[in-house]
Amino acid sequence: MPSTAAPAGSERPVQPGLISVIIPTFRRYEDLRRAAASSVAQTHPDVEVLVVADGPDPLASEAVRGLGPRLQYFELPHNAGPAAARNFGVQHSRGEWLTFLDDDDTMLPERLARQFAELNPAEPHCMSACRMIYRHGNREDVWPARPLAPGEDLGDYLLIRPSLLGRPGVLSLQSLVMHYSVVRNAPLTDHADHEDWAWLLEAWNYADARVRFLWEPLVTYTIATESTTRSRRANWQDSLDWAMRYRGWLSHTAFNSFLASKVALKAKRAGSWSGLRQVFRLLRGNHPRLLDLLFFFGICLVPNSVAHGAWKRSLRASSSPAEPTPASRSL
Repeated sequence: MPSTAAPAGSERPVQPGLISVIIPTFRRYEDLRRAAASSVAQTHPDVEVLVVADGPDPLASEAVRGLGPRLQYFELPHNAGPAAARNFGVQHSRGEWLTFLDDDDTMLPERLARQFAELNPAEPHCMSACRMIYRHGNREDVWPARPLAPGEDLGDYLLIRPSLLGRPGVLSLQSLVMHYSVVRNAPLTDHADHEDWAWLLEAWNYADARVRFLWEPLVTYTIATESTTRSRRANWQDSLDWAMRYRGWLSHTAFNSFLASKVALKAKRAGSWSGLRQVFRLLRGNHPRLLDLLFFFGICLVPNSVAHGAWKRSLRASSSPAEPTPASRSL
């Protein structure tokens, strides 16, 4: 696990009840305008929207021009990555509560009002999460299929696959509304991949953050299923390094599931048999489930196109997910 949390930084002015929406952006101008417009259109009365361009970009400034007084536009002096843009937004925000939105995602108008009703300043460690509408190709599916169970470990929820085509739990940074103190105690950190999972684990362990689900789909999350750069498809070594860095916060089962799915799949895409052998050695020495071995050898044996098709099918949610009981909504 990481050795220390990032510095908390200095206190900033806080306006009670205000929600700060922070949108980092990098050269997606039409998408950015839609994301920013959905943010300024929130029905919650106290909202500020901070768009932070990851480097000087006059086209980004033009894209959000005219969206009203709720919106502020900033630019980093040079390209520094999404974590730096988000942290800059936090430092320049005034909200008691924070949420992050990617520049190709949108929010339903009532999103922040609905989640604000779930928040309690007396429980600053408790974040509100909503469900997400996954938009991929011509489909829209709602995730997650289930919330965190009472007492369930976050790493297990995020990483353990329940079946060959089943998806683990889904908890996106974009679905959360959180007290500013959570980010003060666990600032966002930069990673080659899996940066949202990294921050969730750090917030869980450094800031003692916990999650309460609002079981409504309130954010639309765009997935580019055909993009060759989506999810950095072949950087298996970055994913393996990530797993080793956070291994101390992961159960054996979560660690194995991540190796057998994420790392092995990227190694196969990269044509790296040495990477696959390295993954197998780690799995073999860590008491894998039969499912993990089946997943790993399936990835090794099937063509990449078949594996990609299986991944796309796994994005399809069941048509009628079970409504969670009140006890399962929160931790």
